[in-house]
Amino acid sequence: MDQSMYNDGKYLENNPNWHEEDSPYKASLILDIISKCDIDFHSIADVGCGSGRVAEIISQRLPDVSVYGFDISADASSFWQQRSGPEYHQEDFLTSDRHVDLSLCLDVFEHVEDYYAFLRLLRNRSNYVLFNIPLDLSILKAAGPGIRRARRVTGHLHYFNDYTALETLKDCGYEVLHSKLATPVMSTLPRNPYQFVLALPRIVLSLISKRFCARTIGGYSLAVLVKC
Repeated sequence: MDQSMYNDGKYLENNPNWHEEDSPYKASLILDIISKCDIDFHSIADVGCGSGRVAEIISQRLPDVSVYGFDISADASSFWQQRSGPEYHQEDFLTSDRHVDLSLCLDVFEHVEDYYAFLRLLRNRSNYVLFNIPLDLSILKAAGPGIRRARRVTGHLHYFNDYTALETLKDCGYEVLHSKLATPVMSTLPRNPYQFVLALPRIVLSLISKRFCARTIGGYSLAVLVKC
């Protein structure tokens, strides 16, 4: 995968809102998890912040916390002019001189070619990390167009289920404090006909078993709070 897609307009062409429409849902997921977990933090970095909307919402909801947004994409940085609150940087957080209490890594490391190296370096930059990891590795996505779409449209290079995602974080030395199967299908509108058709089956199957739904017809992410 050509990483220049995040700076030459290709990713922006496929995702003109840079998934900004999902930001309220992601921010609510973050706030819910940190409210349930007893961690002390006064600074947050949203690593790979994209449009910056999640960081903005977090800053509004936690006014006493210093919030920073980092992204290497010039195309993503074009959204930041309309933001207020966080301090944004078009820079690689891993090579910056910033250390924070809590890093957010929301739908990020599946885009990174050497994701093990990325995760190990990230451990040195904060005390805690809150991940949101798309669970692309489902039976339906593997058999149908889902994996292909995840790669071509959203730039995913690696594909996880709940087991492999957690084991990857443990392999990289993180201590898992809390994990949760998250259901975007319950809180966000379908982006394409594929998601629209699957919305009702996913809702129904989720009522029976979230894990079974995630591993068969998908529609889930895994939210994980870890200690570095």
